[in-house]
Amino acid sequence: MVLQNEYGISGICNVANKNEQAIIDENKLFYSCGVHPWNASLDTLESMLPLLKQAPIIGEIGMDSIWCDVDLHIQKEVFEKQLQFAKEWNKPVILHTKGQEKTILDLIRKYPNTYIVHWYGCMDYVNEYDEVVSYFTIGPSIGKEVEVTRLVEQVSIDKLLMESDGIEAVKWAIDSDNYVAALQNEIAQVAKLKDKSHFEVERILDQNFSKLIKK
Repeated sequence: MVLQNEYGISGICNVANKNEQAIIDENKLFYSCGVHPWNASLDTLESMLPLLKQAPIIGEIGMDSIWCDVDLHIQKEVFEKQLQFAKEWNKPVILHTKGQEKTILDLIRKYPNTYIVHWYGCMDYVNEYDEVVSYFTIGPSIGKEVEVTRLVEQVSIDKLLMESDGIEAVKWAIDSDNYVAALQNEIAQVAKLKDKSHFEVERILDQNFSKLIKK
């Protein structure tokens, strides 16, 4: 079930542990679940498997050599096991690719699936990712980070989704913790870059999200 808040915004909540899963269950929210590269360990993966089996979407998963000091070999092993799991259980995947874009690209080519790339912030491999992934989420830094702005320019609007990430990310990007204002700013930026009206962009984004959750 996908519930809208008082502003009519539908979305995906991320679950990282049993306590968060309990909140999701209580509120009947649509969600994803996965072992984030910052928390990557085989023990963590083992403990999370029951939650992964319940989740409609796997993620955010991937690899990170920029904001994370977890051994890359461990990250890769945990990531690939989750890719295998998602493929076997026919679950879409949300990807975290920071600093490991080429390695992740090579891995997801081995496991064809519905992939959503979270806040892609790299100038390289955009065309290659565009060939194999279904969606890119645009973070609140659009207009501030040239990599994100360039991505919107290059990728079809039919492959875009908006995201907030955490409130700290919103605050960094727009100097405010106003979640709704951040999303509206993202839509306005996309509308400008794609030469479309705000209403038309909202309509297309809603269609994109509906297609994703039906998978």
